Amino acid sequence: MNNGPTRTTAVFAITAAMLLLPFAANAAAQTPAAKPKPAIELGSPFADNAILQRQMPVPVWGWSKPGTKVTVEFAGQKKSATAGNDGKWMLNLDPLKPSHDGRELKVTSNGKAITRSGVLVGEVWFSSGQSNMDWVAGKSMCRELAGELQRSKQDVAVREYTVDIGSSLYRCSRAASEAGWKRSKQAGGFSALSLAFAWDLYQELNVPIGILRSTHGATPVETWTAYEGFADHPKLQDIARRIRQSDPTTADGKAAYAKYYEDLKSWQVESEKMINRGGSPLPRPKLPGIAEDWKGPTRMYNKKIAPLIPYAIRGAIWCQGTHNADNGKIYAAKMEALINGWRTNWGRPDLPFYFVQMQCYGDPDPDNVGFADIREAQTLFFINAEKVGMVPQYDLNPARPTGIHYYNKLDPGKRLARWALAHEYGRDIAYTGPIYKSHTIEGDAVRVQFQQRGPGGGLMVGSKGLESEGLKNPDAYVEPARETPSEPLRHFRLAGKDRVWHPAEAVIEGNEVVVRSKAVPEPHGVQYAYSASPIGANLYNRAGLPATPLAYFDGKQMFNEDDPKIVAAAKAEAQRKWGKKAYLLPATLFRDRAVIQRDLPVPVWGHGVPGTDMTVAFGDQKKKTKVDEFERWHVTLDPMPASRQGRDLEIHCSSGEARTVRDVLVGDVWIMTGSRRLAGELIRRKEGEGVSPKALPLVREFRIKTKARRFRTPRKLRMEIGGGKYVASWQPADFDEIGDPPSVVAYHFASRVQQPGVPVGIVTLGAENPPITWVSYEGMQKAAGFEKQRDDLNLVYPNTDVCKRAVVAYIETVKQYNRKVAALLEAGEEIPTDLVDQAPGFPQPYYNQWASRTETATHTYNFCISPLTPLAVRGVTWIPGEDNISDDISQYSASLEVYAASLAETYGQEKVPFLYAQPAASLVEGIATPQIEGALSVEFDQWPKSLEAIAIRLGTLAAEELRH
Repeated sequence: MNNGPTRTTAVFAITAAMLLLPFAANAAAQTPAAKPKPAIELGSPFADNAILQRQMPVPVWGWSKPGTKVTVEFAGQKKSATAGNDGKWMLNLDPLKPSHDGRELKVTSNGKAITRSGVLVGEVWFSSGQSNMDWVAGKSMCRELAGELQRSKQDVAVREYTVDIGSSLYRCSRAASEAGWKRSKQAGGFSALSLAFAWDLYQELNVPIGILRSTHGATPVETWTAYEGFADHPKLQDIARRIRQSDPTTADGKAAYAKYYEDLKSWQVESEKMINRGGSPLPRPKLPGIAEDWKGPTRMYNKKIAPLIPYAIRGAIWCQGTHNADNGKIYAAKMEALINGWRTNWGRPDLPFYFVQMQCYGDPDPDNVGFADIREAQTLFFINAEKVGMVPQYDLNPARPTGIHYYNKLDPGKRLARWALAHEYGRDIAYTGPIYKSHTIEGDAVRVQFQQRGPGGGLMVGSKGLESEGLKNPDAYVEPARETPSEPLRHFRLAGKDRVWHPAEAVIEGNEVVVRSKAVPEPHGVQYAYSASPIGANLYNRAGLPATPLAYFDGKQMFNEDDPKIVAAAKAEAQRKWGKKAYLLPATLFRDRAVIQRDLPVPVWGHGVPGTDMTVAFGDQKKKTKVDEFERWHVTLDPMPASRQGRDLEIHCSSGEARTVRDVLVGDVWIMTGSRRLAGELIRRKEGEGVSPKALPLVREFRIKTKARRFRTPRKLRMEIGGGKYVASWQPADFDEIGDPPSVVAYHFASRVQQPGVPVGIVTLGAENPPITWVSYEGMQKAAGFEKQRDDLNLVYPNTDVCKRAVVAYIETVKQYNRKVAALLEAGEEIPTDLVDQAPGFPQPYYNQWASRTETATHTYNFCISPLTPLAVRGVTWIPGEDNISDDISQYSASLEVYAASLAETYGQEKVPFLYAQPAASLVEGIATPQIEGALSVEFDQWPKSLEAIAIRLGTLAAEELRH
């Protein structure tokens, strides 16, 4: 799933040269030329195969030449409007009768006409939220339903319109939908929850059902909310102010931008001072408000909802909350803002709004609160809202509760449909389970009262069954739940005044549940299904619909923020994670079983608490130093002869922290760089072979395991992002049952280069990026022929003249952008596409976090090499794959020359031998032969299936060089 912007939307790409151009002179210089506007244009949702809402006026809108008459014809109606000064026109069709017949919607103006075909009339619902609403039917329990619709000989009149990815700083009038209105033959790509909801409506109503969907994964509720929702809410004025800070027409915006300009100048000056002292640049200030926040408040509403309004809909369904799971009860206020903003802008103060409560997620431990807290916030919103329905789904008993994308979206979708059928279509059906009303304490018992809205009967003990069982036997997992009178009620708990919660026995007495626990003789609090994953919770009404979860203490609804113990624990955990504390972190390669370089000074370095004293001991050497103001320490061990006897490297800090790197050998260290396959092709025992390859007990490999292989700025603390399987370690090439086998290149190179009795350490790195990306920042400063790349790179470093000029030019660019936007806003004119999505970003080298490959200088070095250096080495190799060849073939050999020239400074030694494999001109047309003094090379004329032969050839060359 793509949870971020595309390349064109990720960064407002401004190069240093463009910054020096006056923005106002030609805004188009920063974006591709706009396409000519059509003579007539319809609003985005009016596409072929659209479904229009029945039984209410249907707004139809679009754009034409200002002042021209526009006529819309549909279903025997003919309506006209005149385009305003901005070209926009709008009219209303009279209420329509439902129709399964695909008809044409025709629009004419000034002798031009456009037609939309296959248009139906029925019920339309808006669908929105984050990834669980985005999740498609074909990957869920709805896949069987989707398959039936796709295989049907007759077209089933259930359709979905999906708005494409996007985010905007200002409100847009047009949305993009590459797929348009998808028909039932594409049901596997519908939102699973939306399809289940729509299908139940279709079966009951027998009219076309349209879903108008705007969703995006990993998004907060704030991004889907209109500004009007925040502006009118007394609890959310901080968010409203933040939105205004991005708007140059407001007082908040003017003040915020004035401060930003001064902050940016100060950042440049103070960062230069920091760099001159040996540190790194300070974090660059961000544009005010939401200007740089792609998922910030209102941004997805502006891009993905506003262009759909006022398309006629019956109501809205919603699934979201994961991104706000730690919000507490303020989430209820945010939900109020969401629906109030929608209702205001749709002009529908009574717009129905039905949503699913948060699902099970996390280990099924009753003391693990998890999503239980946000469920209470959702309940708080629900019980105080008008024309709002809530569907609990904690009772789905998922097979994998630790998976955030739950499989069963069929039953929650059907439950949403119950709310709609009962309230919008007058069906006399149960639509909700028991809802907490109140509770009373009588001695050692708590009596919990429930209300039942609509049909549903009394309380019962029931069960849906387990999803895992249902996957084997559909009858074992049902909707609605079945009564299980012999089973006790589960997941009720009581607490005394000490707030310690204990499992409780609960029994149904009429419309009450009586709860007792021997461990709590004087109860103060009661809970039901209040945990991350209350698997097996089983209180239902007689219609088989689940009760709402509940949590009350001393008569008040419970939230984490109101519990002193939980607040204190959260603060302690935050301090543990992020607070200042004593720490000692050796550089990445100083891990157990390391190999360090013989016969050369050996840098040993890492990070710690500034001002503390460090002592490093290895063999008979002991070196001392102090941690500097930037948390760095560094010592150099004297040259040592080779040693096959493992010794411990002891590192001690005066703060009391200590690290022991065990079993360190002294030998030859080689760095293998180039293709990602270097680290991916491992020595495996071949099928049918009874023995492993020959063990090389003195050879050890440190092999990169992370998926990421590039970064914006140099990493130093450690190479890896994340832990577990992504953490690299030194592994011997002994082929025992413990640890990983060596890579093909490490094993075969080492088998040839190893000198008798001399340990060999191979550091195997690899990425699908060309040589220029492996060059250090310092190396780029000397790179002849790569001046543009150097200037782009220097934009990141505030001590360079390039960055200093860019700061001045950028401030002027933003000012001119804001003047242009302010003039349009104050005139009530539409903001053009090239301006509306976001303000100009500060210029920087291109970086796309969603792409694995890059050609941006230093980015592979920053991730793969910087965390390891300085480092004493015997040499460096380069073995390219097809992806390592530069897009511009003419630059490949020159960039390899720059890479080779940078190695001595990178590793901190006078000379670094370099060996490389070179594609032949017959293999890569136009490739030149690098001119690298002192380097050794081999040529290959086809891309190898295995790197074994190249590793052997390079290893043999290296061995010959060592013998000389």
